[in-house]
Amino acid sequence: MDLVSACHPLLFSHCSPDTFTVTGTIICPVNDKVSLCIQQDSSGFPLILLDLPIHTSKFASFIERGISRIVFECHRETGESPRPLLSVTKWVMNCNGQKMGLAMRREVTRKETVLLEMMRTVTAGAGVLPDKGGLGSGGCKYLRGQFERAVGSTDSEAYHLMDPSDCLGQELSIFFLRI
Repeated sequence: MDLVSACHPLLFSHCSPDTFTVTGTIICPVNDKVSLCIQQDSSGFPLILLDLPIHTSKFASFIERGISRIVFECHRETGESPRPLLSVTKWVMNCNGQKMGLAMRREVTRKETVLLEMMRTVTAGAGVLPDKGGLGSGGCKYLRGQFERAVGSTDSEAYHLMDPSDCLGQELSIFFLRI
């Protein structure tokens, strides 16, 4: 038993993922498709911004059920070393085991920059943002929280919503997988 205890860090050092906290924002424009933004922190530049193939009303119905698993999958490029996982532009999206369609990575526009700046001091919560500067963001709903980011390998990352009150309830996990 002492031998196993002494070797435990060596045996499992490659199995445990690196974890740290990031800010995730789900932007839900009224009568439009949802976007997902992940930032290093609430005021940082996005690590990734994805347009999801799901409208706000359908996304809300998934969230209301209490448990949501969103999986983004992409295929490994043949013949070359893989680029960073979050730099992939096209993702097949599944929500709670149901195929939703193709999510697309894109650059941040002025509209998202203004929206994220308005939410800079919000660490967790949901609400409606007013239209600021005539950008057409009026009535834009959002869900924002701190996520534990677990990097399993160059081909897998997981983001788990952290409940600030430590109460059981809403559970949201987002997975990025390269297969």
